[in-house]
Amino acid sequence: MNFELKEQEVQYTFVSEKYKNNKKTRIMKNVAKGATAQNLANVGKALSSLQDDTLGAAVLIQKQNIVLD
Repeated sequence: MNFELKEQEVQYTFVSEKYKNNKKTRIMKNVAKGATAQNLANVGKALSSLQDDTLGAAVLIQKQNIVLD
């Protein structure tokens, strides 16, 4: 049996005193299958810059099918 990548998302956690509990998370869906960790980090940093806060974390979330033989 093998896995087959179905879809993936990235969850960013932004940090700032302006947010409740000093954190805000956002999930971006439909991440390209070929996206690298550096690509995803760059997007998070760009969003953080636009929002005037700090990127605290980024998590790649993958959903995979189990291919039944």
